[in-house]
Amino acid sequence: MSRTSVKPNVEFAVEEMTGDARAGTLLIDGRTLETPNLFPVMNFYAGGTENSVYGGGIHRTLKEFMIGADRVDDVNAGEYFDGSMMSVSSLTDYNISRERYEDYLAKPIKERDLFTQYDGLIFIDSGGFKFLNNDGIDGSDFEVEMNQRAVYEIQSAMGGDIIVNLDYPIAPDDSHADRVEKARKTAENIHTFLSVSREFEGAKYLTLQGYNYSMMSEFLEVITDSVPEGVLREGFDGIALGGLVPKKDDRDALIKAVTDCREVMAEWDIDHWPLHVLGISSGAAPILAAIGVDTFDSSTHIHSAINGKYYKSVTEPINIEDVDFSDCDCPVCQSDLLVERMKGNAEYKKDIAGPIAMHNLIVAKHEIAAVRERIQTGDTDALIDYLEETFSHDQTMRRFAHKVVNQSLGGYF
Repeated sequence: MSRTSVKPNVEFAVEEMTGDARAGTLLIDGRTLETPNLFPVMNFYAGGTENSVYGGGIHRTLKEFMIGADRVDDVNAGEYFDGSMMSVSSLTDYNISRERYEDYLAKPIKERDLFTQYDGLIFIDSGGFKFLNNDGIDGSDFEVEMNQRAVYEIQSAMGGDIIVNLDYPIAPDDSHADRVEKARKTAENIHTFLSVSREFEGAKYLTLQGYNYSMMSEFLEVITDSVPEGVLREGFDGIALGGLVPKKDDRDALIKAVTDCREVMAEWDIDHWPLHVLGISSGAAPILAAIGVDTFDSSTHIHSAINGKYYKSVTEPINIEDVDFSDCDCPVCQSDLLVERMKGNAEYKKDIAGPIAMHNLIVAKHEIAAVRERIQTGDTDALIDYLEETFSHDQTMRRFAHKVVNQSLGGYF
């Protein structure tokens, strides 16, 4: 069995392994999350006020499901938000004023009356992908210069349970010199991050960039030229693998990145830390869980709903016009009111697509739970059977499932 990572208020324990897949428990400040698990992307603050659940269109509807509001027929789907992901950069999407910004930071999310029922873990991403890759996106609307110090102050004020440093994401067309320079700038931010977050009681994840072993290994080497390895180990509790959004639909690239990341983590003796992959498709989650990813975040359930796609499974989205809602026993599809809205009988897009997104998220969470339960048995054949049953009829995903079985689960024979 792997070692247990323990720090005050933060503990990650791997309790069972099946091939390279691992099932465990992430404990942060008294809240427990079973892993592997999926963090749905959520905009807690999206330009609105408390009366509008802080706004956000479809995000507003999902928050209504999170708290069991009467507007969603009192359907309380809070259990599916045992972890949620938001990004500091989402504040820039709604042209909020300085006054609104200060209101959002006045009290941690879970201490607000509106969210008192919510008890899941909140992972707050630094927003580096938007802040540092797009010239026109910053905090000028609310008069804040976005840098490492400002990002940490936002993460902390909102009450994040898991936070990451502000990194400089690599891009597929970056040269070697570009990547080294980004690692060097990220190291500067790490200095600041570790300094300002000394009193932070939640989990701190180190962002790691790279598509393969060489890139990730060199990224860490550049970082430790500036931040001593011992300081890095003491300062962080987990790894957040980033930079994969441009490759989120390239399953080969995702498998290689995760496999190589696990190898790098073992060589740096941090393989007992939890591994989170930032911003991937929920359809890839079962495959990546089978090769050792502990947590993910995804907004695919929302984007699918916006495009009128309803999950029969994460690998089988179908057009909403073709759905027989009586086939699904999830609480959304059991509500006559919400079924009518999903059929298009509502004035606003958020009331039509929001319930579809919630249904899609429930399906994705059940899928991850099924993977987790197979890993918890410690029976490799049980996990292989799951992958075979799930992907054998999916021509796009089948060869990747077979690759994972052969690479990480000992093969079929």
